[in-house]
Amino acid sequence: MDYRQLGRTNVRVSLLGLGTGGVNRLGQSRDRSREDMRRYIRYALDQGINHIDTAPAYMESEALIGEALEGVPRDSYVLCTKVRGGPPGELRRSLENSLRKLRTDHVDVTYFHGVTPSQYRETVDKHLPELQQAQRDGSTRFLGVTELYERDPSHEMIKMLLADGLFDVFMIGHNMLTPSAIQHVFPEAQRKKVGIVVMCAVRSVISNPDALRQHIREWKDEGALPKDAVPDDKPLDWVLEPDTPAITDAAYKFAAEHPAVTSVLTGTADEGHLQANIRAILGAPLPRETSRRLADIFIPVNRSVQAGIGHPTNRR
Repeated sequence: MDYRQLGRTNVRVSLLGLGTGGVNRLGQSRDRSREDMRRYIRYALDQGINHIDTAPAYMESEALIGEALEGVPRDSYVLCTKVRGGPPGELRRSLENSLRKLRTDHVDVTYFHGVTPSQYRETVDKHLPELQQAQRDGSTRFLGVTELYERDPSHEMIKMLLADGLFDVFMIGHNMLTPSAIQHVFPEAQRKKVGIVVMCAVRSVISNPDALRQHIREWKDEGALPKDAVPDDKPLDWVLEPDTPAITDAAYKFAAEHPAVTSVLTGTADEGHLQANIRAILGAPLPRETSRRLADIFIPVNRSVQAGIGHPTNRR
């Protein structure tokens, strides 16, 4: 496994991180047993993954993680969860409840969850002081924000975050079909030494051929994507080559290639898929001309890839 510095923090995290949201919810949405999920988390640790992301909204993911990590040295993994704003005291109660479920006295990063541009100022003015107090009390080491990717394809909230310089880490939706962050956001984050965690590197649209065709067709019909930009059928197969035999391989390579990116989350709950994702992200990078063409084609589209379109037939 490769490890990268998480922005200006003193933390190094695995290039591939274990995400517990998305479609799979750590296998909960597929009725995997608690023992299966405990075994899967331990398997991920054995592969060198030390970055684990969760949230109260992800069903029982926090409790499952807490069970799986029982007895594992606390300094051997980086644990992240999320909070939302609310009435005074609610944020702290939420964090304390997360710590109880996770069976730990602190998390490494606490994110404000799914903040839109219109919510950002209230988050900073009203709710950040409470989270800062939790940081002073030792409940969390570092502070972050996650964007609401589906509603903010231009990353306007993240741009506000970078301008303020109040947070250590942000989580951003970034993939082959929504690559606009590489134009302005990533360079500025790198300059200001803010850690970047990528979510949504692979969504059902990317991993499902029918859903991908549908999305590309809709963008062409809207005029967002030129008719001749990519083929109507198998619109991304041109990225494939011997070192990149699957679209999902290309997706993980693309998500991780910018030096500003610290870690890319994977939402799979399958050991075989996890191993394939590790091989992809640690393997040979995409050719520079392929990455450049993806950016040239899809940055002007300025659309997010919606979740839940089609049914995944490939790994996440």
